[in-house]
Amino acid sequence: MDDLYITILDPSQTLSEELDRAFKKHLPETVQGRFMVAQTTLEHLKEPYNHFDCIVSPANSYGRLDGGFDWFISEALAPPGSLEVPTQLAQATLYQKWKGYAPPGTCTLVSLLGSVCEKNKHDCAYIALCPTMRTPGSVSWNKEIVYNCVWSLLTALTNHNALVDEQQKSGSTGERRIRTVVMTGLATGVGAVSPIKFCQQMVLAIRDFVQASADPKKWSTLEWEDILKIAADTQKTHDL
Repeated sequence: MDDLYITILDPSQTLSEELDRAFKKHLPETVQGRFMVAQTTLEHLKEPYNHFDCIVSPANSYGRLDGGFDWFISEALAPPGSLEVPTQLAQATLYQKWKGYAPPGTCTLVSLLGSVCEKNKHDCAYIALCPTMRTPGSVSWNKEIVYNCVWSLLTALTNHNALVDEQQKSGSTGERRIRTVVMTGLATGVGAVSPIKFCQQMVLAIRDFVQASADPKKWSTLEWEDILKIAADTQKTHDL
């Protein structure tokens, strides 16, 4: 996460204060500075935040980008009159990697490079498909969906950037490094996850991921005592 910066859209202003509290409680200042809350919509993001490498789709497992925030993703990235193209790209990638169904809590990167969506107004090169639900509906029953999605997102971004670094060392320039990401409050709309649960689980996932990245020896040989201690904080958010 050394050069990764994430902007969280909060047009309804329901996340900012709680995220600020959670960041200060759980994350060192060096990590806090990699996250910015923008109390605006995707359409009204200001410079320099309106240009980013990747945007997160929080919706369904089948890659349909035609409702809720996903509609705005399609509207922002598709050529005029071709709103269906981002869905087509997403579903083709999901079929290749998941046979068409990405389980909730996973993350799949969809490349726009070389497609008709590449030259978009945000200079966005990737969509991160992070389904919070199989089909549109409440996922309040899924007690750790936000934690799982954020962990999967950070893992996918880290692995992608590591691969790009290796490709560049060998002289290949096919993919682009992801440094800037835009996302929303995952599952806080149709998914009916409370803003406070989203904020707490997002920050806990970031905290744990940072620790795991910094201490591979521990995290590659976890004992039950470690596991239960790590899980305890997230379990406290289940009923928020």
